Amino acid sequence: MRVTFDDRQLGSALICAEVEVNNKPTLMRKTLIGKKTMLVIVDMVKGFCEFGALASDRCKTIVPEIKRIAEILPDADRVFIRDCHGENSAEFTYFPQHCVGEESELISDLKGLGGVEVKKNSTNAFVQLLGAKSNLLDYENIVITGVCTDICVMQLAQSVRAYISEFNGAGNVVVLTDAVETYDSPTHNADLYNMMAIKLMEQSGVLVFKRLS
Repeated sequence: MRVTFDDRQLGSALICAEVEVNNKPTLMRKTLIGKKTMLVIVDMVKGFCEFGALASDRCKTIVPEIKRIAEILPDADRVFIRDCHGENSAEFTYFPQHCVGEESELISDLKGLGGVEVKKNSTNAFVQLLGAKSNLLDYENIVITGVCTDICVMQLAQSVRAYISEFNGAGNVVVLTDAVETYDSPTHNADLYNMMAIKLMEQSGVLVFKRLS
């Protein structure tokens, strides 16, 4: 059955979404400093932030917050996930061609942070992250930032959370809502999808906070 919203219903839903995203506690930096922490920065590449079929102005708005988090956590291991496709990627059967060649490069605003770069050919980077960081269970906190909240960020956060739980690990998976974002389009309301993704991650055991303070 097809579900539709009239303007009043949609307006109410979006107000709820804004409250859901913003009404989160902050995470005190002292809970992370001095501990084994990984900062994962997902898909902050030119093809999503600057130009290309899937680029969105919203994605680049979180750059200052990601840089601030990196400064607050200078000792955290940094991992950059980069969407990086070939011309014949299977993903192009259901997404427009994106992140081929120059589009797959990390945006210049974040290049100076340093860290390990991990390429992925699908929406979920878990397999590639585990290949690069086989000691995931050794981390006390894995903080995930970047885009898109409801696709690549959510899939990675849930997969890492499930992996840690599978082996009875004690590590936390943390998502900061001020440091994740998604795109807006006529069929994809960013505020609503942000809210839905945040709720799904919370219910999977991911710890969600507004920001690091």
